[in-house]
Amino acid sequence: MKKSFFSIAGGLITGLILAFIFFDYQTITNEHIGLGGVDRMVKDMDFEFVFNASLLVIGMSIFIYLIWSWVDRKKEEKFLKDYINSRKRNN
Repeated sequence: MKKSFFSIAGGLITGLILAFIFFDYQTITNEHIGLGGVDRMVKDMDFEFVFNASLLVIGMSIFIYLIWSWVDRKKEEKFLKDYINSRKRNN
């Protein structure tokens, strides 16, 4: 639970930071002049940026989870190896 939560949170933070640094976020504005008697500026969201940023966040979350799992496995293998060696020395 802790590993999955922190990998999602870390992926969200690092993914969004990297998305704003490397992807070009551009606000999309449309000006409607005299449409219905009112001049308006409509701001839309850049859906390509949102899609790419969400893929980056998911990728970073999976990457963090895999690295964390690999480090945990290496720690367990080292602990088991040291435990077996200490039992052999004591006997």
